[in-house]
Amino acid sequence: MESGVILSGSANIYYELYGDEKNDVLVLLHGNGESGRNFKKHIEMLKDKYRLLVIDSRGHGNSEFGKGQLSLGTMSVDLVNVLEHFGFDKVNIAGFSDGANIAMLTAIKNSDIIDKLILIGGNYNIHGFRIGTALMLRVGYMCASLSAFISPVNRFNKEYFSLMVKEPDLKKESLSVIKCRTLVINGNKDMIKTSHAKAIADTIPNAELKIVEGDHFWIYRKPEEACRIITEFLS
Repeated sequence: MESGVILSGSANIYYELYGDEKNDVLVLLHGNGESGRNFKKHIEMLKDKYRLLVIDSRGHGNSEFGKGQLSLGTMSVDLVNVLEHFGFDKVNIAGFSDGANIAMLTAIKNSDIIDKLILIGGNYNIHGFRIGTALMLRVGYMCASLSAFISPVNRFNKEYFSLMVKEPDLKKESLSVIKCRTLVINGNKDMIKTSHAKAIADTIPNAELKIVEGDHFWIYRKPEEACRIITEFLS
């Protein structure tokens, strides 16, 4: 395993690299408030099959926050910068939750660098959340904003909630420019509405939808099933 940081804009982005350099590259992108270490079990099952690149998103894990507010758009730029650093001109990406949203944004602007795309529990705007979840996120953002106003130390919670409440904010039609073959995965008890996941799959020209048994965090609760589905799709 190789690990280190790569400067992207105002932040050092932490990465871990596994597997034989002769294998196809697979990038794993974690969700909000997480880090690449959430993929610990998946790494063990996938590192012998792929050149595995695991990145801590800006402001998460071992990656720096940098200047300004966190945004998925900046995280997408970070991803492209890391890929360019390694000279990877064609990769597969599997993103979970905010990681899926970062992957979507990357595919919209840089579809040519992606071979296959796996979007797990992603959404193109806040309306993708079930009503109860969206309400809780808005309340959480208000509380976090008040807490950050009282004490700047609490800034991070506000930033994390902001990513879910304000981003992404895409029109469904913008997904139609994604060229790569795509697998959209959603849990049948997910906080993301099944209809929203279906809309993503229907709008991306070369996409298919897979509904799995489980909630939003299915990928972590059933890592063996997740790795099997990922491997089958990439094969």
